[in-house]
Amino acid sequence: MDWEEFSTRPVWEYELKLEPFELKLGHFVRKMDRPWQETDFPLQGVLVESLELKRWFQEHCRWVIVDLDRSPNKYRPARFRTPQPSGHTDGEDSHAIQILRRSPINQLTLTRAISEYQRLDRQADELIEQLERSGNMDVPTAARTVDQVAEAMEENPAALVWLTRIKRQDRYTAQHCINVAILCMGLAVGLEWSRREIREVGLAGLLHDLGKVKVDGEILRKPGRLTTGEFDQIKEHCRYGYEMLLEDELVSRNVAEAVLCHHEQPDGKGYPQGLIGAAIPPMARVVAVIDAYDAITSTRSYDPARSHHEALGILWKRRGAQFDTHTVESLIRFMGWVTPGTLVRLNTGLLAVVLESPCQRGLRPLVALLSEGGGAWNLGRSVDLASEESGQGAHSLRIEEVLPDGHQGIDIRKLSDQLAAARTGD
Repeated sequence: MDWEEFSTRPVWEYELKLEPFELKLGHFVRKMDRPWQETDFPLQGVLVESLELKRWFQEHCRWVIVDLDRSPNKYRPARFRTPQPSGHTDGEDSHAIQILRRSPINQLTLTRAISEYQRLDRQADELIEQLERSGNMDVPTAARTVDQVAEAMEENPAALVWLTRIKRQDRYTAQHCINVAILCMGLAVGLEWSRREIREVGLAGLLHDLGKVKVDGEILRKPGRLTTGEFDQIKEHCRYGYEMLLEDELVSRNVAEAVLCHHEQPDGKGYPQGLIGAAIPPMARVVAVIDAYDAITSTRSYDPARSHHEALGILWKRRGAQFDTHTVESLIRFMGWVTPGTLVRLNTGLLAVVLESPCQRGLRPLVALLSEGGGAWNLGRSVDLASEESGQGAHSLRIEEVLPDGHQGIDIRKLSDQLAAARTGD
């Protein structure tokens, strides 16, 4: 670039002030919020070319300034991107974080999603069985499975997220790991992470609780309040999992650290290291929020399932203290207030399941009515609540209540099979 051209350009075109978690490999850091002389970096700046260096900035800085002209990686967070030409709408509905509500659920997408979910289901079972039997795990196969699910996530995220609403208490451990992996990858897609990062956070989600195989099963299954000693034993699962992953040269440091730190909290009251704020790795922040969301919406031995609404409300109240604020807000934007697969009660008392929920509709999504017969719940006709409201005024159908997964024994897996078999593409 010609020096005269460079010197007359606005600084904001080539310099970005970022939070350290926004740094990417290939960014050139020119300034930071601490004296440059206190580091071993050259005075002209440093290229972030390793995960270790990226983590250094995340642990030691509150902000950095990146010089894009000297950066091989030209990535800009969304807030720095050039506005679209006049006439092009790039509002909330078209942002990447809204991908879930632009993704249709139809016969094709749900059939593909069921196939990938079953593959991940089998892999989770095999991993748990291997770990319990021999203490070993087939990480390469798990990683390949996550890769395939990540590809499916880019094509049909709504159908995969629909399947995370499958909840069976007798299979909680495996299903929880599967759901955390899927939702971590979905949120990472919405956050516009790289393909490598999407796959890594998915693998971290799948393996985040693997250290629990070394914790006394009686403690894990205890229905009542844990003693201090018992809780201390459970907290060790983060270290156990981390140490197991460090022994496998095929597992990246990012994945291992996300497993180690997924119970750390921004206020420093988490474990096992008591990390504060930006010192918590970005992948660990995502796994922490998704882990809590899926746990809250599942029936556990000591706590009944809460609804999607209740779960988001709990995360919102605890943002900035127990959970990273940006990640919580991103999850809410990604999932929406009603998400595919959510069970709802309408103002008429009818039960329904949400099929699609474009962001501009708010609480007026496309739903399928449910009817009970023969000891099971079945899908009925589809109803567009937005059209109902505009067409029938005060007497229109609307959502009265968002219900927990599995409400009244409704089996989302059976509804999924019915939908895949009966519904044609839109």
